[in-house]
Amino acid sequence: MAHFVISMQSLITKAALLVAVTLPFIETGGSHAGVYIDEEPTYYKSQDIYKAFKISKRMWLHTQNFERSKTGGRNCTYFDIEVINKNGMNYTSHYILKNGTKDKMPYFGKFYKTPTVAHVERNESNGLNVNKTSEPWHPRNFRVVYSDYASCLIFRVTDFERTNGYACMVLVKDPPVNASMPNKCQHMYRHACNGSGISEQIYEDKCRETALPKGRS
Repeated sequence: MAHFVISMQSLITKAALLVAVTLPFIETGGSHAGVYIDEEPTYYKSQDIYKAFKISKRMWLHTQNFERSKTGGRNCTYFDIEVINKNGMNYTSHYILKNGTKDKMPYFGKFYKTPTVAHVERNESNGLNVNKTSEPWHPRNFRVVYSDYASCLIFRVTDFERTNGYACMVLVKDPPVNASMPNKCQHMYRHACNGSGISEQIYEDKCRETALPKGRS
């Protein structure tokens, strides 16, 4: 009986160790989770940046998973796309400052293909490099993690080293169906952007009331 008890305790210990080792992989989707999604050939078909931004002339910043140390007082951020083609796009970011006034920032962005990691060439661009602005701290390099090409896209912000590569922004097309993140992007967001421990929703239903009519800047 003593030998049996010792064996059971040993078995329990080993089982607990196995769970501790494998659980993080189960929760994040194994080798296809986290930042690996960005360069996994299986997801290339969902990372065409031109196609992702063609779904709407206006995109709302819905959620991000990093601290807004510089933009914490800004709300209801959206992006109006003035010109877009296979090479890049001109767009303007609109937002409301903490004191209630509206402000904006114009951008020019170039599309590009990120360096191949999986030894499988991409057919379409997945990255965005934007021009310098009057806010030198602003991130300038992004890549598409996922888009359903219908309602939303997830951006990886590659300039923020402090987030260990997990910095993400979720954009949704205008008009959003409601204040919730679209289901497909929500599922991918949990798997690809869960390394920071932060998730802040920026978009609210009332934001649409503050936006300019499309075509005006």
